[in-house]
Amino acid sequence: MKYLRPLVAILAAFALTYSMPAIAPLSEFSRFDVAAAVLFAAIFGIFAALAVSRRERLKEAVALELNKIRRIYHLGKNLSGGAYVRAWFTQLHGFIYDYLGSFDKTSLADYERGNAAFRKMAYHIYALPEIREVKEEALYNGLLAAAGEVSEARQKISGLLKARFYTSHWFELAVALVLFVVSVLGSTSEAPGSRLVTFATLSLGLLLANFYFSHDVWTAESDRALSAEYVKNIGRLELRRE
Repeated sequence: MKYLRPLVAILAAFALTYSMPAIAPLSEFSRFDVAAAVLFAAIFGIFAALAVSRRERLKEAVALELNKIRRIYHLGKNLSGGAYVRAWFTQLHGFIYDYLGSFDKTSLADYERGNAAFRKMAYHIYALPEIREVKEEALYNGLLAAAGEVSEARQKISGLLKARFYTSHWFELAVALVLFVVSVLGSTSEAPGSRLVTFATLSLGLLLANFYFSHDVWTAESDRALSAEYVKNIGRLELRRE
């Protein structure tokens, strides 16, 4: 699917170019063509840059959350040296496993379904039964700090997943795309090379539109890949239950 959409965009540009009758030369169309192309490139370029930035920040937030969950596990394991803490860590182990495992066979688009499992893990961290040594206090303070960073990362992930464009934006994008296609086709003449230029221009425009949509709308494949990172952490932490 990743390579199919760009191919469809190029084929659509080819079909539009060679199925429409030549309209130009009309000077007013030529001027309109340049203005529409610039407007289209500006609008889709800005939106594409925003979409790419959002996806990159989402990946960074996911990586941060998983990093801090690994830290929680290791700090908790070091705290479990005493028998009075061992049962607490055994439960923490189970809550971490349940939280990471909740992403199995799901997409990151369903991220908030893991809220309940995360709350169980977080509340259990706050319920450490007893601290007897200075070393344990230092470890527990680190554990609380890591839990706080996980909470912040989760809030950021939830916000970024919801940061899609509204219906009004879709209308603007649709109008810009239609104007672009019409203006480019309207400047096509029977002169040698004119259709080739039209085909190249339409291809570039449709590929830019596809690039934006792939980073803001058609993200199911990317969301599944990010969700799989949570499950991979089970193996990295040797959390699998017998």
